Amino acid sequence: MQLTKDMLDQLRSRYVSDFDATKSEKLRTVRQAEGRYTNLRTAVLSAKEKDKILAGGLKKDCAYLLHFYKGIRDPEAAKETKHKYDKRAALWYTRTLSMRDTIISLDLSFIMQSDQAGNFAQYLLKHKEKNLATLTIRNLYQDFAKEEGKKLRKTILSMVQTDAEMEYTEAMAMDRHFILHIGGTNSGKTYESIERLKQAQNGVYAGPLRLLALEIYDKLFAAGVPVSMVTGEEQVVDPDARVTSSTVEMVDLRQVYDVAVIDEAQMIADPFRGHVWSRLVMGIKAKEIHVCLAPEAEKIICTILDNCDAEYEIVRHQRNTELIFEETPFDIETDVQKGDALVLFSKRAVLDVAARLEMKDISVSVIYGSLPPQIRKKQFEMFLAGETEVVVATDAIGLGVNLPIRRIVFMENMKFDGQVKRFLNEFEVRQIAGRAGRRGMYDQGFVTATSEAALAHLKESYQMNHSIEYARIGFPQILLEIDQPIDTILTQWYQIKPSMDVYRKIDIGDYITKYKALLPIKEEIDGFEDKQTLFGLISCDVDLKSTQCMDLWKEYCRTYTAGPSVRFPEWELVHGQTGLERAETYYKMLDLYNLFSSRMGKVMDEERLRRERIETEETILSELRKNKKSYLKRCRYCRKVLPLGSAFSLCERCYRMY
Repeated sequence: MQLTKDMLDQLRSRYVSDFDATKSEKLRTVRQAEGRYTNLRTAVLSAKEKDKILAGGLKKDCAYLLHFYKGIRDPEAAKETKHKYDKRAALWYTRTLSMRDTIISLDLSFIMQSDQAGNFAQYLLKHKEKNLATLTIRNLYQDFAKEEGKKLRKTILSMVQTDAEMEYTEAMAMDRHFILHIGGTNSGKTYESIERLKQAQNGVYAGPLRLLALEIYDKLFAAGVPVSMVTGEEQVVDPDARVTSSTVEMVDLRQVYDVAVIDEAQMIADPFRGHVWSRLVMGIKAKEIHVCLAPEAEKIICTILDNCDAEYEIVRHQRNTELIFEETPFDIETDVQKGDALVLFSKRAVLDVAARLEMKDISVSVIYGSLPPQIRKKQFEMFLAGETEVVVATDAIGLGVNLPIRRIVFMENMKFDGQVKRFLNEFEVRQIAGRAGRRGMYDQGFVTATSEAALAHLKESYQMNHSIEYARIGFPQILLEIDQPIDTILTQWYQIKPSMDVYRKIDIGDYITKYKALLPIKEEIDGFEDKQTLFGLISCDVDLKSTQCMDLWKEYCRTYTAGPSVRFPEWELVHGQTGLERAETYYKMLDLYNLFSSRMGKVMDEERLRRERIETEETILSELRKNKKSYLKRCRYCRKVLPLGSAFSLCERCYRMY
């Protein structure tokens, strides 16, 4: 509901009447009243300057003062003081009236700026029992929000299915047969699924990463299968394709397939993307569906299929190679061997370790999350071809891609998960450690760490056998039809517990963050009031940690209706502390240009995009080939290289001195 001028006029009148109705016997003398007025004036002016809302006690003071001075001016109420105080009381009464009007203006300003200004104003006008002259506007808004939350909760429950599976009735009505390929890493579960996919007349592969979609595309293409590739960032379309290799988000649930492969289904519990796997398992329309998953996801996937009354069989896969945990901790100074993969959990740490190895004349491939998939692929290929001896990587190495790794070295056994730094859990340990060993090349895989304590933790974690207890479900966009702000809808939806214990909601934090980033510029954004359009904007994938990417995204949100295209990113305007950082940021901006244009139906300069990507990839490769000494962690003062894994920014000598 829109806030109208008539509502504001009614509210102003209501405020005046509530101030007039608030009486008190607390004030006895003019001196006491004048002291209270001085304090009130200071508080009101401060609130006005700082744009703060006055406390209820100050509002009451204003009402008390008005009645006190009005009483002094009334000859019937105070005959003995009339002659002495009449003029003075009139002056203070006028000044207090001015304070009252300022207080009312501050409250009305808060109402006008609130998320649901019209509905809030209507709520205040409706609840006449609430005295606006004694209650703080923030408390009034909290009462309103609670009441609206209860109404919204009922509306949400009436609009969405109580059982998640019921959103996919068309798929559930089909005669679908699921084959669950259950096994750890290096067990061949994906291989068998892809062999069956090669025979499909209309098939689809769904994987978690662009890199995996690219790898499967290359395999199918090399096998002579007409294939297309569709990811959120790029499309390679063959009009004669029988199979599409795609990322999980890009699978079309309206399409009917004869064979589908859903890879890495244990990610169904991922707080940000898990709902996409839930959506595929419940809603993909295919006669034969191969689901590849780690053992810990067996229980949850089977539960979902049982709820869907789906037919399924289980094929168990065993590791192709023996996995051995070494007894002696790893020493980077003496123990690096060809075929090692050293695993850390940040880009900075990866480049630091890579620099130390290169100083020892050990050739290195580096893998971390922000590298473009083509660069990761080239780094893999260098290792495969023997051009590099060692891989230094983040846990990005743990998903899907097969490499001839002899030994996994956990340089760290703790990681920052976005909220806290914690020990690796059993699922992460198994996913990463399982990359060691490759049949035909390394018939045994080895795992080690840099300390005895870390080794003990890895061994214990690897042997654990817990199951994933729940899957994630996503936000139903039908709720955008509700007449409430989008962040309120998202928050209320998130707080409603799913009807079945096997489901949890996705993390909506990124949506809320992006929504709040747009609020200060909402007047500049066409379609901001259209929640379907707004959801399209805030669900666009963008690196929230990159100020430059966020600035470009906000620019696109402001200008996407100004012409057929949005502005192409310019290399000259991108900055970074190093050439590598600058090139990686530019590549993310190219991806954002592509994704935003596709999502919002804008015309893209595809040839320029292809050319810029290739040039940026070459720049990144060139930077990675350079000497990496600049990435070594050094003392903040003397610039001496710090010990590997040092948690401090100073060397011991400088620490003593400073």
